Amino acid sequence: MAGGRTRLRRREAALGLALSGPLFLIIVVLVFVPLALGLRLSTQAYSYGIPGGFIGFRNYSQVLRDPDTLTAAVHTGGYVVVAIVVELTLGLCFALALNRPFRGRGLVMAALVLPWALPSVVSGLLWLRIFNPDTGLLNQLLLRAHLLAEPKVWFASRGWAIAFIALVHSWGVVPLVTLILLAGLQGIPDEIYAAAAVDGANGWQAFRRLTVPLLRPALAVALTTGTILAIAIFDEIYVLTGYQLNTTSLMMQAYQTTFTRLEFGKGAAFTYLVTLGTGVFAILYVRNLKRAEQ
Repeated sequence: MAGGRTRLRRREAALGLALSGPLFLIIVVLVFVPLALGLRLSTQAYSYGIPGGFIGFRNYSQVLRDPDTLTAAVHTGGYVVVAIVVELTLGLCFALALNRPFRGRGLVMAALVLPWALPSVVSGLLWLRIFNPDTGLLNQLLLRAHLLAEPKVWFASRGWAIAFIALVHSWGVVPLVTLILLAGLQGIPDEIYAAAAVDGANGWQAFRRLTVPLLRPALAVALTTGTILAIAIFDEIYVLTGYQLNTTSLMMQAYQTTFTRLEFGKGAAFTYLVTLGTGVFAILYVRNLKRAEQ
C-alpha cells in the first residue's frame, strides 16, 4: 500500500515537472538570459557600436555622478508624488462608490476601464489636443466660461509641465488602482459593518477604524503598482513635451543615454540602477505593510 502511494507521488511529481518544464525554459530564455546579457553589457565600455573591454562598475559610478541623472531623479520623484496622490485618492473614491450596487454600475465600470485600456501614446495624443494653447478644449472651455482672459500655455514652465504630465499618466492608472481597491473592499465581510453599526459607529468611524485597516493589503498593492508605473513613465513625456522642456524622467534619460548617445554599456547600467531602486521601493512597501499588520 505504501509502495503504491510512493509510486503515485513520483508519477505526479514527474508529471508536474513535465508540464512546468517548458514554461520554466521559456522564462529562462526570455527573462534570465537577457538579464544576464544586460548585466554583462553594463560592465563593458560598449559605445557607438564598438565593443569595449571589461571596466567593472565604472559605468554605474559614471551614471550616479552624472548631474543629468540627479535632475531626472528629481523629476521622476515629482511624477511619483503627484501620480500616487491622485491615483490613490480618486481610486479609493471610485472604489467606494462602485462597491455598492446601483443601476448602470456595469456601464460606469466599462467607462472607467477605458482609459486603462488605451495605449499611453494614444492617451498622450488625446491630452495634447486638450492642452493645446490655440485650439485645445481646455482653453476653449475656460475662455467661454470667462475664467481666462486669454489662452494659456499649460506647459510653459517645468513645474506645471511635470504636474500636468503626472495627471495625464494618472488618468490611465486610476482605473487599475480602482479595480485593486474595489477587490479589497469586496473582500471585507458585511457582518463587520453591521456589528459596528450596532455598537453605534457612524460612517466615518467605520471607514477609519474598519475599512482602512482591512484595506491595507490592497492599498499596498495599489501603492506599489502605482509607484512602479510612475517611475517607468516615458510615453506621456515624449508625446506631451518631448525635449522642449527639461521634464526628463529616469527612463527617458536611460533612452537618451542608450539610443541617442549610443552609450550602450552606460545605458544598461542606468536601467539596472532604476530596476534596483524600484525593487527597493517595493520591498519597503511590503515591509511596512507587514509591520502594520503585526
